[in-house]
Amino acid sequence: MTSSGFEETVAQIDQLIGLNTVRVWHMNDAKAPRGSKLDRHEHIGEGTIGVAAFRRILNDARFRHCAFIAETPVDEPGDDARNVNVLKSLVGRTKTAQ
Repeated sequence: MTSSGFEETVAQIDQLIGLNTVRVWHMNDAKAPRGSKLDRHEHIGEGTIGVAAFRRILNDARFRHCAFIAETPVDEPGDDARNVNVLKSLVGRTKTAQ
């Protein structure tokens, strides 16, 4: 997701329902490209969405009030904690490319 694409999406959310009504973000990276109509999750930063999009939303002050739910695969023991730790590592880091 590009910075401009993110801002377009946020503007649409704000216009349609208001940013303060958003309480939860569902966080998952995707194995398949956008528009594929497949719901296959990937580990955070390893899929087609990429780490920059997660960094962008996690550091956006407009969503500080939100909860974030990670839905990621658990292929090996500890994968759930690894994915949460990746998300935590992005908080406070505003660099948009990696």
